[in-house]
Amino acid sequence: MTQAQILIVNADGSTQSLLSSMLQSLGVVIEDVPNDRAAVRRLEKGGVHLVIASVDPADPDALELLSYVRRKHSKIPVLLLFNNVACDRARESARMGATVLRYPTPANELRAAVMQALEQSIEAGHNLSAAVSHPSTGHTHQTHQHTASNGHAQPHDVHPAQEAVHHTMPHSHQTVVTRSSEQRNVKSPIVGDSQAVRQVVELAMAAAGTRTPVVIVGEEGTGKSLLARTIHANSPRADKPFAEVVCGGLDESQLERELFGQSFGRADANGMLDRPGKVARAHGGTLFLDDVASLSPGLQRQLLRLLQDGEYDAPGSVEPTRVDVRIIMASGESLSNLVEQGRFRRDLYDRVGVVCLRLPALRDRGGDVELLAENFRSRFAAEFAKSVVGFTPDAIDMLCRHDWPGNVRELESVIQRGVALSHGAQVTSANLSLGFGPPRPGRGANYAPRPNMPMGLRPLKEALEEPEKQIIIHALQALNWNRQETARVLDINRTTLYKKMKKYGLLIDEPAMMN
Repeated sequence: MTQAQILIVNADGSTQSLLSSMLQSLGVVIEDVPNDRAAVRRLEKGGVHLVIASVDPADPDALELLSYVRRKHSKIPVLLLFNNVACDRARESARMGATVLRYPTPANELRAAVMQALEQSIEAGHNLSAAVSHPSTGHTHQTHQHTASNGHAQPHDVHPAQEAVHHTMPHSHQTVVTRSSEQRNVKSPIVGDSQAVRQVVELAMAAAGTRTPVVIVGEEGTGKSLLARTIHANSPRADKPFAEVVCGGLDESQLERELFGQSFGRADANGMLDRPGKVARAHGGTLFLDDVASLSPGLQRQLLRLLQDGEYDAPGSVEPTRVDVRIIMASGESLSNLVEQGRFRRDLYDRVGVVCLRLPALRDRGGDVELLAENFRSRFAAEFAKSVVGFTPDAIDMLCRHDWPGNVRELESVIQRGVALSHGAQVTSANLSLGFGPPRPGRGANYAPRPNMPMGLRPLKEALEEPEKQIIIHALQALNWNRQETARVLDINRTTLYKKMKKYGLLIDEPAMMN
């Protein structure tokens, strides 16, 4: 039996890397090519069991590769990624037998679709192994999905105990497809049904299957730590440690020891030769750094070395320590703004800012206030062994009118106190004690619910910088980093291009900006 080989067709190197990272835990062989012509050349060589391609619905030749595969290699399944699965091209692709997914795609959904497609290859007569290996245990691993009560697709992680199902193949070949006899649900603890929350959870699930650094931005109490733990729990590192460090409130030397530990060279008063830090404790897993705006320039420099080289120097040590960690950062302020202010290294930002998730404030989440309040009521009623089954209308009105400066954390505390003080079956407004913050308009004749704010709402200048940077990067890559040609194609002069490259940190020797 041969190992499954997947061909990814995408001109964007960053998308290729992200898709490959999502699928590496399946134990398949992944090749990538930049366009349809290169894909055809590779398919002619044989040995491809699945094609994954991104599709631009506006391209008149968008479905040429699918048509070619259907004519020449009809047994090879094709999985197409659209940014809008409701468009005519997506529906036409489905009619032609392709699997259609919306991109960005949650990692668990992509892996489930790939496994299903590889089973089609088996049934079509390909002699390959559909058993896949979990990267850390070596056990076969397969991912399915179900829909949680909040509407988000969630993965089922599979236990090693499995039963084999045999498919008889032509020429007496047999391939074993592994099935799980036991399953364990992994649910996202993120509660919310607003568009902003659904989007950020979807992006988090897409990034979870990779080892790409992630930045989470949001006000205090919005759930940055919870989102970081959710990413870890849905990643291939889920069975490895998760270590959290709050960078604020510690001076530089204290934070350095907290992160990197300390080497004494001789036994300390407790008989310890070394005291490992959180980085060492997170080896193989995930390191979550909250309030990274508090990092000193020296610690930012050490963190950059950790990301680039996978090593650090513990205080007192004479030898560097190598470590394998996935880093997630969180900040209450935009890191790009901190870079402009000179408070955060641009080269470090370029390393960690590939995936940026912006958690909305609770006041911008519409009906999620009631949904979260009910979730907390249920939890605390069970914890306190009280028969509290809901809220009175005046309590709901009070909750919905409050502006929640402390966000979800404040709401949780308010509901905890309300349940604890309740003497009846419902929490009343008298049981609720709200802190500072102006109330919203009441539910009178002119009341209208506060609309959901789009995810990532930010100053226009900042919002426009990222697409401009990406356009410049793509043009430079396409033209082999020839500045003169790039300036001509972008219809700007070389001086302007130089200034923009300097602004976005693109004046480097190696064109490796999309990792």
